[in-house]
Amino acid sequence: MHRFTTRGLFLSLCLLSLCASAQENRVIRVGVPTMENRAGRGVPGNVERDRLVAALNQEKPDKKLHIKVQGVPLDATTPDDVASETKQKNCDYVVYTTLVELQASTDPTMPRSGTAQTNPGGVWTSPNQAETNAVNPEYRATVEYKLYRSGNPAAISGAPFSNREMMSELEVVAQIMNRIASRVFAEVKKAPPPMQE
Repeated sequence: MHRFTTRGLFLSLCLLSLCASAQENRVIRVGVPTMENRAGRGVPGNVERDRLVAALNQEKPDKKLHIKVQGVPLDATTPDDVASETKQKNCDYVVYTTLVELQASTDPTMPRSGTAQTNPGGVWTSPNQAETNAVNPEYRATVEYKLYRSGNPAAISGAPFSNREMMSELEVVAQIMNRIASRVFAEVKKAPPPMQE
């Protein structure tokens, strides 16, 4: 009787461990190289890369598919070096980002409603306009992303994301990076790579 109880207990533990391992999230690694900055503004590409990595890592796992995405920072800059580093760090995907536009969306020298020219031929001003522009500047930014499966030269997806807000340049771009992280996770869930052994 003791032998059957021991075997039953052992079999139960094996089944529980199988069920538990089946419920674990499968981690899909997404490599993120430094963002390319074509806008000519002072937004560091490595800071935005790290922001996108953090945003990917904060994505909640998909409970239905048991998939979690993990952002992996890549230091390489050339396509060949990125491919090598992606393979070395066991990344399933790589996402490239390019800042294509970042500019103040309003020109402080142009008149707005409620402004008055106090000096003919001079600069248009309004009460506290300089303070308002310094504290709450409005910026417009556009970041393009392209998602690739590791080892495949054809992009799976890509699109430009734009944002226009009364906040700093970095914060406007940061909001876009969060949206890109959500889109990347959605794309990865559509066709996750085969499990590696």
